[in-house]
Amino acid sequence: MKAFLMDTNHVSHFLSGHRALQDRVRVSQGQGSIFGISMTVLGELYYAVYASQRPKENLMRLEAFLDAVLLWEFDRLAAEEFGKIQAEQKAKGKPIPPTDAQIAAVARTRRLIVLTNDAHFRFIDGLTVESWLRS
Repeated sequence: MKAFLMDTNHVSHFLSGHRALQDRVRVSQGQGSIFGISMTVLGELYYAVYASQRPKENLMRLEAFLDAVLLWEFDRLAAEEFGKIQAEQKAKGKPIPPTDAQIAAVARTRRLIVLTNDAHFRFIDGLTVESWLRS
């Protein structure tokens, strides 16, 4: 069984009706894979909803999505992992945005595959990253 943490860009495309992504998620779920988001992604999604031209419609769409996925907390273990990731990236000279380091920390502590279109996630050691938007 595979477990995927969807980054904001994948969730946004999913909610916007990206048919190929939706189909791939459904097929993967049928094969036993699980999907979820982190609290950081949830915050970014709520921001997108309330900054949109159609907040009521987008909120309903987001709430329906949330009923179908897991929500992984940014807990103490993830907070420590966040610190490690930020230090590792600084030492490499490849810092990443703090919110993305939080997402990576949740994924790395739980051995989740990150679905993202953001290339800088690939710089993080011990993190499996895929993009389903390019295929």
